[in-house]
Amino acid sequence: MSISLHPDTPQARTAASAAAAGVVPGEAAGRGIRTRLFTKYVALFVAVVAIALLANGLFEVFFYYREHKAALIRVQHEQAEAAAAKIGQFVKEIESQLGWTTQLPWSAGSIEQRRFDAQRLLRQVPAVTELAQVDATGKERLRVSRLAMDAIDSGIDLSADPKFTEAVAHKVYYGPVYFRRESEPYMTLALAGARKDAGVSIAEVNLKLIWDVVSQIKVGEHGHAYVVGPEGRLIAHPDISLVLRNTDMSGLAQVRAAQAGGGTLSDALPEARNIQGQKVLTTSAPIEPLHWTMLVELPVEEAYAALYASLQRLAIVLLAASIFAVLAGIFLARRMVGPIQALRSGAERIGGGDFSQRISIKTGDELEGLADQFNDMGARLQESYADLENKVERRTAELSETLEQQTATSEVLEVISSSPGELAPVFYKMLENATRVCGASFGVMNLWDGESFTIAADYNVPAAFAASRKDVEIRPRPNSALAEVVRTREVVHVHDVRNTPAYLAGGPAVRAISDVAGARTIVIVPMLKENELIGTIAVYRKEVRPFADKQIALVENFTKQAVIAIENARLLKQLRERTTELSQSLDNLRTAQDRLIQTEKLASLGQLTAGIAHEIKNPLNFVNNFSSVSTELIDELNQALQSASLDGKTKEEVDELTGMLKSNLEKVVQHGKRADSIVRNMLLHSRAGSGEHRPSDINAIVEESLNLAYHGARAERPAFNVTLEREFDPGAGMVDVYPQEIARVLLNLISNGFYAAAKRKESATDGFEPTLNAATKNLGDKVEIRIRDNGTGIPPEVKAKLFNPFFTTKPAGEGTGLGLSMSHDIVVKQHGGTIDVNTTPGVFTEFIITLPRQMAADDTPGGKN
Repeated sequence: MSISLHPDTPQARTAASAAAAGVVPGEAAGRGIRTRLFTKYVALFVAVVAIALLANGLFEVFFYYREHKAALIRVQHEQAEAAAAKIGQFVKEIESQLGWTTQLPWSAGSIEQRRFDAQRLLRQVPAVTELAQVDATGKERLRVSRLAMDAIDSGIDLSADPKFTEAVAHKVYYGPVYFRRESEPYMTLALAGARKDAGVSIAEVNLKLIWDVVSQIKVGEHGHAYVVGPEGRLIAHPDISLVLRNTDMSGLAQVRAAQAGGGTLSDALPEARNIQGQKVLTTSAPIEPLHWTMLVELPVEEAYAALYASLQRLAIVLLAASIFAVLAGIFLARRMVGPIQALRSGAERIGGGDFSQRISIKTGDELEGLADQFNDMGARLQESYADLENKVERRTAELSETLEQQTATSEVLEVISSSPGELAPVFYKMLENATRVCGASFGVMNLWDGESFTIAADYNVPAAFAASRKDVEIRPRPNSALAEVVRTREVVHVHDVRNTPAYLAGGPAVRAISDVAGARTIVIVPMLKENELIGTIAVYRKEVRPFADKQIALVENFTKQAVIAIENARLLKQLRERTTELSQSLDNLRTAQDRLIQTEKLASLGQLTAGIAHEIKNPLNFVNNFSSVSTELIDELNQALQSASLDGKTKEEVDELTGMLKSNLEKVVQHGKRADSIVRNMLLHSRAGSGEHRPSDINAIVEESLNLAYHGARAERPAFNVTLEREFDPGAGMVDVYPQEIARVLLNLISNGFYAAAKRKESATDGFEPTLNAATKNLGDKVEIRIRDNGTGIPPEVKAKLFNPFFTTKPAGEGTGLGLSMSHDIVVKQHGGTIDVNTTPGVFTEFIITLPRQMAADDTPGGKN
């Protein structure tokens, strides 16, 4: 820096006087000015620098101490939050996995399925060692364990246990921590279902992961982390012995403060005493939803060790800086003050974002060059920042648009996966997202049947326009956008509807899309399946604003998804129909197989019965014949003894003995006749079935059976009389049956009704009239036959044995007990129907026969009866 003096200035006159006294003017002036300015400027520079450095050092020490302490607390707090979040996430994941076991009520699904689900949960969640499922009443229904045997329907009553009552009341229950085998921490987690009848799932959770998390937290050399419960009890600590001793930490000030603050320590208590009495720096974080608290402690001496070392280094730096300031003030005091201030001010403004700032320094040295460099850097930063802002804005807009499109696509896919076979919600979601992402006003989806379009779904369509198109087939008009889509199978983009030939030449119906709905810009995308038109998706804007290529591409993507959804729905429908057909065929096959097996059993049983009956009949005939002959011989013996000379007493004894013998032989004859009747019925029961089944008029069979039974009863007992009532349904029609077998059943039931009515007539004292009612009824694929009499009725104890073979309530010789057994086999086993009985003792008896109109297997052979 150079100093130039003008002659008229006082400094110039002073220099002239000094020259007259023999002193060199330049030296005198230089020494005087240099001494005053140098001393003042250097002293000022040194004072300013020293004060600035000292003030800066003090502030740096103060703020460094606070920032270092805050940083330590922040790091510890982040560690505590991370560990707490990991523990909370660990419990939440188990709770989420456990929630799947409470979705269904106990009335749905089998216990084996629940057991399978529980075992799968144990495999997927290693922390769960035992899972118990309790029904809505508090009874344990299932328990699956890694450490014990599984239990099903143990019946343990947990209705008063907190893990049941609390779970039902609050949907979830977190039990206290306990130690199994005094080594591993466990906790009970109970979760209630959303439905009242879903019950409660109770899991025993191994908390070893919590201990692992706490043990792995490294806080300096001697710091550590630990977890306490709501009561201040120690749950997890690197020193497991403290946990096993059930240590109470509630006496520590930091624990009380953390629990009072909801798991978070206030800034007023960062330092406290630990359980060993050592002063520590403490932070905490809550563990939700368990209401535990994670605390992280670091000894204060270790925490501030780095701070103290830093302070020593800072003191050395301050001392060195002061010395350097003195030296710098000596050499640069006069040259640096102004330029440096300008540089500092300009740098601050540039650093603050004011890139238009320019630094003006005219010193002709490096400071001026430095200022120029700052100016050049500011200009380049200003250009780069402006270009970067534009790039960021463009990229942000592109990413937002892409994200919105991807979100819309994922929402449609989610609806497709959650609604298999249902197209309405899928179509609506497609239109909603297409309209929203494309910035359109409304959208319509049409389906094409080869000649016309029908509306499959619409979104936000104006009410007046929607009403005019409801349930109306849309036939594309010439020159219209729909007609062009049908012709070309390509996307049609109409920038302005009112400038199209179809609008200009069309009538009110053609112009309705614009005049009524207000549409101006339209894009119509075809839905194609292998170049075959399925339908269209159209989105409309109420202003003239063409759609972008990306928006049209998004609608094209939706059309592909719509075609896939339609195809999936069609395939699912076909699969369900085929499954139903196969299930019905399987049921028919099983029914035919059961009937064939039953027919074979009846055939074998009939052959065995016939053989036994034939073998019994011969000796039975001998018994009956010899009994009759013996009775005649006794009569001859009595006649021969009458001529013999016997005293009175002997004759009385002989008469008594022969009378008893004759009575016994008569009983043998009577029971022999009943046995013979049984044998005849057994032979009848064992005879071969009557040919093939065929369609027969059921009303005619019932009518014929009534007549045969009535005339048979009259022939057997001429005095017998009964009133017959008929209620035949004309719609009963033809039924596929074995006609002779059904007739046998009806004859047996009608004859039994006649017998019961006649018995009641014998004991009745009033004007009782025997009545029998026969009715038929059309039940669609079945036919019902009812035989009702007003006879003696059937007692409950007899009704239970009614269809058992050889069971009868009739006197000896009047019944064999095979009629109803045979009737049951014919109706149920041979025809696949049902036979039931309603009765009230002393009032009535009604047999109800239900026969299928078509037998399940047409090739079922006639059974053995």
